[in-house]
Amino acid sequence: MPKKPIFTKEQVYKTAFEVFKIEGIDGISARNLAKSLGASPAPIYSFYSSIDTLKNELLDEAKKLFLDYVKKERTDSIFLNIGMGICIFAREEKELFQAIFLRESLGKRNEVIREFRDLIKDEMSKDSRFDNLDEEFKTNLYIDCWMYAHGFATLIATNYYENITDEVIKERLMEAAATMVYKRLEDYQK
Repeated sequence: MPKKPIFTKEQVYKTAFEVFKIEGIDGISARNLAKSLGASPAPIYSFYSSIDTLKNELLDEAKKLFLDYVKKERTDSIFLNIGMGICIFAREEKELFQAIFLRESLGKRNEVIREFRDLIKDEMSKDSRFDNLDEEFKTNLYIDCWMYAHGFATLIATNYYENITDEVIKERLMEAAATMVYKRLEDYQK
């Protein structure tokens, strides 16, 4: 009769996600997880055919968490909420941010960016201020804002800005966004 598993798949997964949050995606190995569980690697392989399978699930979870951060209502402006969500995620979940955006993560980066872009486009389509602007303008504005917010978030995730507050994040995003929108509108009207 086969030996009964000591751990459930959920326990292995939760432990793996905690290791991921602390050590990053590179910290996910059968040996590391076994050490965290206080067991041999065998239980891990009884639930996952490979460590890459587990890493894919972890990255999917990190992606969902990221999208939850950018969708969270923090202000009256959906676009400011999105920018703040990116930066706060980078501050609170440094390793997850880095795994998604700064390392090659089993092809997940493009998937996240595509879903994020679709979220922005959907929000722009709901905002009447964008109705009279052509698609090229909206795309360029989205790219400008994404580059700034992503760059700012990267600085946060890599500890360039330590202990940055929500208020400072909000101020920096508002200043940059106002400048970008003003410049884009100025160019658009020429």
